[in-house]
Amino acid sequence: MKPAAIVGWSGNGSQDDIARTALAKLPHAGVAISKGPQSLVVRGEDPVLVARRLAHLPGASWIAVGFEFRNLPECLSRLATLAKRYLEAGASFRVSVETDGGGEVEGDVLLEATSTLLNAAKGTRVDEKDPGAVFRVIVVGGGGACGVQLRLGVGGVPTSKSMSAVCLVSGGYHSSVTAWMAALSGYSLTLVHARGDDEALRQVARLYAELSARIDPSSLRLYVLEGDGLPGDRVASWLGNVRGRVFTGVHPECRGAAALEQLGGYRQVAFPLLLLQEAEVTSRFGELGLRGKEADRSAELRLSGRRPGFTVRRFSGREADQNAVLDSILA
Repeated sequence: MKPAAIVGWSGNGSQDDIARTALAKLPHAGVAISKGPQSLVVRGEDPVLVARRLAHLPGASWIAVGFEFRNLPECLSRLATLAKRYLEAGASFRVSVETDGGGEVEGDVLLEATSTLLNAAKGTRVDEKDPGAVFRVIVVGGGGACGVQLRLGVGGVPTSKSMSAVCLVSGGYHSSVTAWMAALSGYSLTLVHARGDDEALRQVARLYAELSARIDPSSLRLYVLEGDGLPGDRVASWLGNVRGRVFTGVHPECRGAAALEQLGGYRQVAFPLLLLQEAEVTSRFGELGLRGKEADRSAELRLSGRRPGFTVRRFSGREADQNAVLDSILA
């Protein structure tokens, strides 16, 4: 039996984009991906490792682990094996089927799969609304893959090479959440940080590290603006050469929000956190896996109206941990 992982596609954006990004997260030379109607089947790598590596992949709505099959009898045999591993007496489950053969084929597979699971795990029952386990069956051209869902994904839109955004990041949690929301909306990201204190730079390096583990790292860049004067003045000078969408983490409850709104003079600047409650911003910050100092640093972007000189340090194009980012920027 050949193991496989199945990744549910959210249906947003391009299925080609989520496949490309998934391959970038799974660099093993033998990995191959095939497409189902609303999913990807990943072969050639440990399915549990795939589930771990793609857990926060934008565009992924769920992840299952199981086996490939060549025909329906083989599919039912694989499902019986999974039932013995994942179902106990009294457990509930449901079956979800995707096929490229239309509703009639899908209904036939669903009935056969449900019957197989009930027979393989005695004392279990079907629960469509609140199942204890979800079994996924993907049928393409007679073959396909089946598995048991291990976890839900983050959903959203796969990272696109055709959409890009600049995210002004201060090291605080509002701007970090803004960058993550932009990634979930399908944007390739350029993170821009006006260097102030070392703690802020460390937080930004952690943000890059987390994002690089989630999206295609070739779609992620970090620019650190170094120079004299206020950090906000450096940002304003740098924005003068930007053509395109710019996101920044303004929120009504931020300290310094009034100062940040001075950037509204740039027509391309957007403030996507304006409608979020503070509790939701904090929750999404937790989704990023960032902990520790969460102080709001938006006040650091106050403006004096001057246009100081500055240099730009860059880090981009690869997945890296916090220390690798800092070593490169500070070298």
